[in-house]
Amino acid sequence: MTLDLLATHGTCSSYANLICKENFRICDGRHGAGVYFWHASPNFDDAVDLARSYAEFNLTKGAYDGVDETEPCVLACNILLNKNNFLDLESIDYLGVLRAYLLKFDAKLKAMPSRDVKAELTKIYNGFFQELEEISNEKIIVYHVKAAVPQNYKDPKSKGLQWATQFASSCLVVRENSVIPLASIRRI
Repeated sequence: MTLDLLATHGTCSSYANLICKENFRICDGRHGAGVYFWHASPNFDDAVDLARSYAEFNLTKGAYDGVDETEPCVLACNILLNKNNFLDLESIDYLGVLRAYLLKFDAKLKAMPSRDVKAELTKIYNGFFQELEEISNEKIIVYHVKAAVPQNYKDPKSKGLQWATQFASSCLVVRENSVIPLASIRRI
């Protein structure tokens, strides 16, 4: 069975142009190596807002210094993959397993300088997926996880939303860009 997942990604116009020509690049992240998207189901408008907020936040942090077109841009795309290559880390089946795995590294992460934590988390998540792939004999290409939303997305939101969601939202992490057809990448 094939999954078709709609997702958004925030970046600057220069990078958006490059992505539309060459596809996304896999990068390290705090939930493992991959390309990070906001899951657009069930609320596409919210996923667009999240992507725009992410791009605007990165602009204020200097992430787009040195490129010609720094204005924020939102891309939407379809991620097409076999259901066997998708893992929902927020499901009841895997949430506890992931939490237990991460807790093994808690003391090490707390002792690290904050600048090194992201790289270490990438290694930890990648190790987790390697173990699951060996057990299941299935390659994990895309996974769903809750990720912290950008600070500038939080600011205008209500306290009720903060209490209900802890300001985390559905994130899809794509470990291989081959499941993102170039023809499906479009500017919003």
